Amino acid sequence: MAISVDDLRQIPLPSIAPRTMLGIGLAAVAALLVLVVTRPPATAPVLVAGADLPAGTPLAELAIDVRQVVNSFGLVEGDQLGELGDWVLAAPITAGEPILPSLLRPGEAVAAPDSIAIELDAAHAVLGQLNPGDRVDVYATSTRPGEPTETKLIATSMYILEAHIAESSTNKDRVTLLLAVDRATARALTTAMHAGEIDLVKVGR
Repeated sequence: MAISVDDLRQIPLPSIAPRTMLGIGLAAVAALLVLVVTRPPATAPVLVAGADLPAGTPLAELAIDVRQVVNSFGLVEGDQLGELGDWVLAAPITAGEPILPSLLRPGEAVAAPDSIAIELDAAHAVLGQLNPGDRVDVYATSTRPGEPTETKLIATSMYILEAHIAESSTNKDRVTLLLAVDRATARALTTAMHAGEIDLVKVGR
């Protein structure tokens, strides 16, 4: 016997008691809470020493591992070295220790272990468009009585360790740089700063 749509509409649906509905709702909430409580915390990858690591050797040449941690604050986050491959450790660390940013030094700071601070008008320092990691050539200009003005290139591809732009009204448009140098370059820069003016040219990497 065929059943029509009208026949289906006349079939009474079972009623659900309010207490049953409440119980179903509470069970769903409890299940959701269990999922939230038992869900593993989010982790982030950080770099750690895969063996006892010496100081002064580029990280790309060392055994570096990756570990997942819940809190990566103060650690070197990532699953590969990237631009840190040429950087070195300032002190040795043992296997399993995390690599801390405070222990890292750019390779250039090892080749030129000394540092010198210079302060210039922005007009002589690429309008202040300089950042740590940039490189600059240094030109010195001197004028002696009775002689023509002379400009010489005294240092090439110098590595900037720190760069600061003055914001106070008294030192407006002043740029302070910390450069990695060796002894000879430090002497040449100091002489040039006292003898005349210096200008910086930002160079490509």
